[in-house]
Amino acid sequence: MKVSIDKTIRAMAIALDLAQISSNYNNFPGNEPIIENITNVNYSDHKFMHHSQRTTYIALEIANHLNLNQKCKNRIYISALLHDIGAANFLSESHSANLFIKEHCKIGARITEHFPMFKDLSHIILYHHENFNGTGPMKLSKNEIPIESQIIRIADLVEILYNENLSNFQQKGNIIKWVKKNCNKIFSDTIVNAFLKSAQHDMFWLNLQNISFANFILDKMHPGLDEFMNLNEFENISLIFANIIDNKSKFTATHSKGIANLAYKVSKHIGYSMEKCREMKIAGLLHDIGKLAIPLYILDKNDSLTDEEYNIIKSHAYYTKVILDRIEDIPNISEWASNHHEKLNGKGYPQGLEAVDLSEESRIMAVCDIYQALTEDRPYRKGLPSKRAFDIMDNMVFQNLICPNALSYLKEVIHSSPLPELK
Repeated sequence: MKVSIDKTIRAMAIALDLAQISSNYNNFPGNEPIIENITNVNYSDHKFMHHSQRTTYIALEIANHLNLNQKCKNRIYISALLHDIGAANFLSESHSANLFIKEHCKIGARITEHFPMFKDLSHIILYHHENFNGTGPMKLSKNEIPIESQIIRIADLVEILYNENLSNFQQKGNIIKWVKKNCNKIFSDTIVNAFLKSAQHDMFWLNLQNISFANFILDKMHPGLDEFMNLNEFENISLIFANIIDNKSKFTATHSKGIANLAYKVSKHIGYSMEKCREMKIAGLLHDIGKLAIPLYILDKNDSLTDEEYNIIKSHAYYTKVILDRIEDIPNISEWASNHHEKLNGKGYPQGLEAVDLSEESRIMAVCDIYQALTEDRPYRKGLPSKRAFDIMDNMVFQNLICPNALSYLKEVIHSSPLPELK
């Protein structure tokens, strides 16, 4: 298997933007708005729609004006797309503004420390909130701050200041003025001058405005990242995102990894090739990536969901498909992952597929997901013992909801030996 790292990172950037969109910073008691002391920029008011793509576009514009080498541009491209990877989990916690700014940088650095192929992302992401005058969270100043981090810093702040509800004419002058005001304070004069070279052209602001064409814009600008991951490397990235997904809620701490483990065991038990077994594992790791788009108050609600809330949580399977389909190189994994809530009688979601449309792999993924969910603790109940879970699932077979053969395979695996936790 060969998977494009470019397409994968762009897809994961969309997932991170969805995570930030779904989070309400003021949902938690005692929270204060996320306003940086020195910049006075209010992160809480921003919608974060297309945040990663816009930040990346701005960063690449600046990098081009600085005539940086190809390797440096590659680092900027990947780091800009993933710069807020540490925020996806931290948004679920009560926090002050200063704590959020510092900790999401540290968390992001830890997450990307083991990132395949690009081992220097961690350092860049750790320092992407540093200020040129040394007043940032890690207190680095001037040339101590990696040039990539300096570029992402200005790109991130300009994107936060950019308001999709205003015309370019109404805001570009104020943004340029604000950047100039913070020269040699937040940004170096070199970085500011590079930004101003882009900002003087209408094309720059029109590209920000028409971010719905982000793929076209980034395809044209990105530094030709024609690298591919093998199965091992893609599994490593999948595990990174599985941890992000599961850590969003305290009730899903091992859910994705548990399903990945079950899917792998069942696949091996029925004689799939080793490559296919691992692809099933990856589908399990990523099956709930769409839950990053679901507000935490719904995921953690200790009561029955309203009809509206239920429809919102159902949408996670749709978002899983949208995100994974963007990678293009993994059509089977995307299908198996996004079909985990489909039912044989056509009453599942998001597509309402029927038995004839559902592959054996999708059916296996569905029973693994149901079993894992039934045996885990939830806000409204304790996890069920295995026998009780299978009683419920036997009834689901009777109702033509899930596949009897897939359930039989799962029972054989569960009864044959304990399932070790997936590492």
